[in-house]
Amino acid sequence: MRTNVALVFVLGLLGLSGAPAATAVQRPENGQITFGRFDPALGDFSIWAANPDGTNQRRLTTVPSFLSDWSPDGQRIAFDFLDDVGVHVATMAPDGSDVRQLTFGPAIQEVPKWASDGQSITFDAASVFPDDPAFATAIWTMDANGSNATQVTHDGFDVEPVFSPDGRHIAFGRITGVTADGDQLEAVDMVDADGTHLRQVVAPLAGLEHPDWSPDGRWISFNIAPEAVGSQQAGSVLVVHPNGNALHALRAASERFAFFKPVWSPDGRRLLVGCFDRSVEIDRLCVMPAHGGKVAVITADSQEPVNFPAWGTLPPSR
Repeated sequence: MRTNVALVFVLGLLGLSGAPAATAVQRPENGQITFGRFDPALGDFSIWAANPDGTNQRRLTTVPSFLSDWSPDGQRIAFDFLDDVGVHVATMAPDGSDVRQLTFGPAIQEVPKWASDGQSITFDAASVFPDDPAFATAIWTMDANGSNATQVTHDGFDVEPVFSPDGRHIAFGRITGVTADGDQLEAVDMVDADGTHLRQVVAPLAGLEHPDWSPDGRWISFNIAPEAVGSQQAGSVLVVHPNGNALHALRAASERFAFFKPVWSPDGRRLLVGCFDRSVEIDRLCVMPAHGGKVAVITADSQEPVNFPAWGTLPPSR
């Protein structure tokens, strides 16, 4: 249940010189969260919203849908969903209404992430289905209304892009192969938003997945998949400076929890993360301080697996 959407789809279809300094601006306020909850009746995930402590949970989508991301003003949610043609990107209001489909091509357009100005969305896409020998994904960008779709990367197997806070760069995962143990090898790469200056930030690691960027721009986070049998850091959250320096485990897997798909709170002080709870053997969501401290389970009442967390900004008051 901790795989990328491309695998879910397969199963369903059979130049930075150093870490930038933090900008002295007012931190955004943390708003609602979204996540995927497995629905046995649907046979797949749908997207739910809740308060950051897990209260007031409510369902937003009724079709198979997976990863989501909040617009910087907290007014729209970008998400990917499955239909008879493939996986596509759409946006919706925070209550699940006013759904606007943005991509319509065959195969896969998935994992949308907003730029900090709210004007652009990046995503990964493939023009053929995963069972095609030519299957590979590339990073794309488009305007927030779905226009001006532009391919950013080429000649790789690129997934899960995320804009830097200043909008100048895109970090993403580049899948490079499979280990002898069967773990996926993935690197963290970076490219300028116009597709130039491709460079590697983290060399390929077994089980690496789900890059995210801290709101102050100083760190790129990712996790090692809990199921990565060939990694001693399976289930851990790691961070690295955008120049590739200071790679280290921010939160190691514990006796109780294995972590996956971490995302930063808008104010940068906390992380929302998937947490495989070994005590009950189910995927849950946890919140933790960004730099140490107690892990709090926020979906302890759920009897079904949850996944694909996202954390939105509090919308401006009207």
